Amino acid sequence: MTTVATALAFWFGWTMTATRTAYFGIDQSILEYSTVDYLLRSADAIIVPAITILLISVVCIGIHALTLNIVGRTGVHRYILFGAWIVLSGGVLVTTLGVWVMFEEPPFVTPFLFEPVALGSGVAVSAYAFWVLRRLATPSGQRLRYLPMWEKLGYVCTVLLVVLALFWACSLYAAALGTGRSREYERELAKRPSVVVYSVHSLALAGPVREDRIPDPDAKYHFKYTGLKFVTRSADKFFLLPEGWRRESGVAIILEENPEYRVEFVPGG
Repeated sequence: MTTVATALAFWFGWTMTATRTAYFGIDQSILEYSTVDYLLRSADAIIVPAITILLISVVCIGIHALTLNIVGRTGVHRYILFGAWIVLSGGVLVTTLGVWVMFEEPPFVTPFLFEPVALGSGVAVSAYAFWVLRRLATPSGQRLRYLPMWEKLGYVCTVLLVVLALFWACSLYAAALGTGRSREYERELAKRPSVVVYSVHSLALAGPVREDRIPDPDAKYHFKYTGLKFVTRSADKFFLLPEGWRRESGVAIILEENPEYRVEFVPGG
């Protein structure tokens, strides 16, 4: 269980980090993040889906308890039967729609996470409605004692489909979260720490980065660069952006740590 949880945390952390760096035009492999880095970054991508899944589970448990209470009452059999058929039909319809939008572009606008939610919820609701119908059709003395193999396999496949749909939805959420964090960083770039780079040789950085020559012949560093913003540091590499960076036209700068460079940080505004 711990291994599965660690693997999922790594995947969601990797997904969020990959989309976040891709927004700035670089691949996450350039920064050489470690496994620990991905695990630490996964918390942001896991906490909201985990809370949502737990809340939905509590609601489902309550619905199941209420259903068992109603099914056990006399005089409501036909109403429960009619409701179960309606729910089963709706579940099959939603499942069919979820499968369809996996392969075809629908003629209507679909909300975020529509495909995995439609697939997972449709399958789960259909299976539960089918279970209610089977319970109503089975004599009381035989209930919950024996299940044919085909029914057991059906429930197993249902669980697997729901788990896959949850994994799909959480992956899409992690990717969207990474892109959203990058857009937020872009909007608030002016508030981020500024970076001043001193270099022995010219780095030939284009504007809006400013290059100033240091006239002192005895100075170790002869070039000074301003107009840079700090993003992150990993594997002895500094990830920098020019001030006023825009995704449409901006460039990202990766500066490897080197004795020929000196990097100074200035608090943001």
